[in-house]
Amino acid sequence: MVPFLRAFSLLLLLSAPVVVRAQSGDAARGLALLINFRDSLPANSGNGLRCVSCHLDNGTRGRAMPWTGTAARYPRYRSRPGYEETLARRINECIARSLAGRMVHENSRDMRDMVAYIATLNASPRHDVVDTVKLAGNVPRGRSGYARTCARCHGPDGQGIRAMNAPAVWGAGSYSIGAGMARQFTLATFLKHNMPYDGSDTLSSQGAADIAAYVLTRARQDHPGKERDWPRGDPPADVAYATTAARRAGKPLPPSRPLLRRRVSPDSLAP
Repeated sequence: MVPFLRAFSLLLLLSAPVVVRAQSGDAARGLALLINFRDSLPANSGNGLRCVSCHLDNGTRGRAMPWTGTAARYPRYRSRPGYEETLARRINECIARSLAGRMVHENSRDMRDMVAYIATLNASPRHDVVDTVKLAGNVPRGRSGYARTCARCHGPDGQGIRAMNAPAVWGAGSYSIGAGMARQFTLATFLKHNMPYDGSDTLSSQGAADIAAYVLTRARQDHPGKERDWPRGDPPADVAYATTAARRAGKPLPPSRPLLRRRVSPDSLAP
């Protein structure tokens, strides 16, 4: 009986599912990558932005799309891709769209470290959602507002001032048309609650909407495959581009915007 039991136990052991313990990342290194993405991962960077160009104060500012509590919410379904995303995939979407870059392999040390930093913010409470600025903007007023309020940091040509860590807001150095910031309501809301960065001025909701409308008329890099977004035909009202599903559903399509050639492919690098 003993040899039989030993053989049976071995069979059960070999047939049991293999549990692989996830490798923990280095949160300090992950934060360094998020702060210095362009310089630390130049092969993956497609413009002049950093992750913290939008997620201010290292992802802790409550009015600027904070990372606090984010890791605990993944995996989750998101309507833009039309499937359930992991946090690593969500980070890669930001790399491909907001940084106009090439995705990082999701099993790589770099990705594990970035995820590890965001996971350190799980203990921080989620911030209250800020009021969305859902206003149409006036482009001529926005041009004047930009020159008066924004140009001193982001430059009159929108290319940013690197010495001030002020990112480009249009052109090849800025976010692609596939980024969330390329949407009118998203950008206007961000401007209303976060800009100017030094707090020396206060934008009204209409002023923020006007500046957003002007900024979004300017050329920026394309995002390949954007037509496949929102596959269920449910794009938001302020989406910056036409999608295949929206065309099929006969929904109103947004006006075309000027696009620049993509610098790098968003496809992931090999490990």
